[in-house]
Amino acid sequence: MRIIAFFPLFLLCPAVVGAQTFGGIGTRAEGMGGAFVAVADDASAVYWNPAGLATGATFDFQIARGEGAVGSATFVGATMPVLGLSFYRTHTVQVSPDRKNDGSGKVEIRTLDTSNVGITFVQTVVSGLVIGTTARMVKGGVEGFESGTSADFDAGAVVSAGSMRVGITGRNLRRPEFEGPTGPVAMARQVRVGAALVPRSLPAGLYGPFSLAFDADLTKTPGVSGDLRMAAVGGEYWLARGLVGARAGLRWSTLDNENRAVSGGLTVRLPRSVFAEGQVTKPQDDGDAEWSVAARVTF
Repeated sequence: MRIIAFFPLFLLCPAVVGAQTFGGIGTRAEGMGGAFVAVADDASAVYWNPAGLATGATFDFQIARGEGAVGSATFVGATMPVLGLSFYRTHTVQVSPDRKNDGSGKVEIRTLDTSNVGITFVQTVVSGLVIGTTARMVKGGVEGFESGTSADFDAGAVVSAGSMRVGITGRNLRRPEFEGPTGPVAMARQVRVGAALVPRSLPAGLYGPFSLAFDADLTKTPGVSGDLRMAAVGGEYWLARGLVGARAGLRWSTLDNENRAVSGGLTVRLPRSVFAEGQVTKPQDDGDAEWSVAARVTF
């Protein structure tokens, strides 16, 4: 029995408070620079685009751990083409919308830690069009303040035609709020679109022979040095009949020449459908490299 998930486009509007950029979850996605909305065909699709599960494996179980500029991220997910269960924990920077602190001109930066437990439902509407929703319970708190729990959901859609896919996803659609220094701090609603060329051939593995993708944010996110609206391009290629996958990507803000980063990653298939993978992302500035490693069972 298929479970219907609705995609409320009327909720997809720009954020006005808070900051949380796409990324930090999904070793393959991060290795492709974050160009993953139209590719999203493993368990991390529950984060990147819930509808993407329909294009993935019969079963995918994934455990991942990473370190970013703000802090660590953890992901555990088990998915099938119509259903997914997930848990992930992230640390993100929260910046007030005007980036001021009581008129002093100083930028106030605090860390928002969130733990998310989600269930994802996917539905094929017509041939070539899939929608999906991830409903989440979010427990979080701003650094130095009491934590709270709120319900939230993400939604996405994928249109496929041959080897081409186009996707759209919206996150934090209810804008959960947590106690902050000057009142409630809300997680930003975010909307991103993507397009990808994803020919698939089983001799080259579940995700091969290759993927080429481009993503772009439709919403702005307040950042430390100004608003961000990110774009990304990335690719993935599978060698040795799907035993080894290599990927690379680039992300940047379309509003300025800063916030660029390059990334690369590798996956090795082990016996019994076990995959080990990792990625490294290096920002344009002299900041520390971001990394993640993962193990998954996919068939």
